Amino acid sequence: MALLIGAVIAVSWALFLAQFFDEPSAVGRIKAVLLVWSGISLAAGALAVPAAVMLYRRARSGRPLAWIVSILMTATFVGAIAGIPALIGLGSSRKAARP
Repeated sequence: MALLIGAVIAVSWALFLAQFFDEPSAVGRIKAVLLVWSGISLAAGALAVPAAVMLYRRARSGRPLAWIVSILMTATFVGAIAGIPALIGLGSSRKAARP
């Protein structure tokens, strides 16, 4: 659930940052930071949904993808609201039994 909440937060944040691309002060390094930060947020949001579905279905690649998404969310600071709980949940959960 934390991944899905984080996806909404990350995509919202990416769209919010995209509003500043055309500002007169967004040149050079500032624009580069905005682009990178927005890109990471958008990537985290886009990958969070498949990661949550894979975790729900107990797919083998779900946990590694969820770790990557959680780290990306935490790296965006705003997504840390959901990224940190997702990291804690992934770190403290037991391995799912194999069917």
